[in-house]
Amino acid sequence: MRTSTLTYLSFIVFALALCAWAGTWIFYSNISSELSSRAQALSSSSAQNVQQENAAQLHALAEGTASNRAMLDQFVGTDVVGIANQIQAAGKSSGAETAVESATATTGQDPTSGTSELEFVIQSTGTFTQVWRAAQLFQALPLPSSVEELDFEQLPSPSPGQNGSWQLTARILVLTSAQISS
Repeated sequence: MRTSTLTYLSFIVFALALCAWAGTWIFYSNISSELSSRAQALSSSSAQNVQQENAAQLHALAEGTASNRAMLDQFVGTDVVGIANQIQAAGKSSGAETAVESATATTGQDPTSGTSELEFVIQSTGTFTQVWRAAQLFQALPLPSSVEELDFEQLPSPSPGQNGSWQLTARILVLTSAQISS
């Protein structure tokens, strides 16, 4: 009888040991999942905090540059007709006959930038001094612009013995914030 009691007691201790191991495993799983959920919550709140900080910085940057953006719009906000009139007036103030031959929007622009680049082709006719002065004035336009090409050509004289007139063809790129439709 002693062996049967010892056998029952061994089974009971074994069952208690299994229950202890099962309890330990459940306790470990519970703590592990709770730590994982806390880490995820911490990561999520950290990401939200970073997003809020970025939004606040972006808002502060937009507020801080409002006057600069307004000033930029003042300089580059001229419409196409206004730009053409300024270019034509500069050419005429040199004494040369000046006409805007074409105005086109350049290709490959970023539509999100808020600015457009326009290409103007201008022809001025007059004496060499007049067309040279027109070229100088085109270089100094009060616009965000650059003269990309100048082509001087002496036109044939209408009668022998007279100096022929000169023709200037200029290609000017102008930056504007005016909306340009394709």
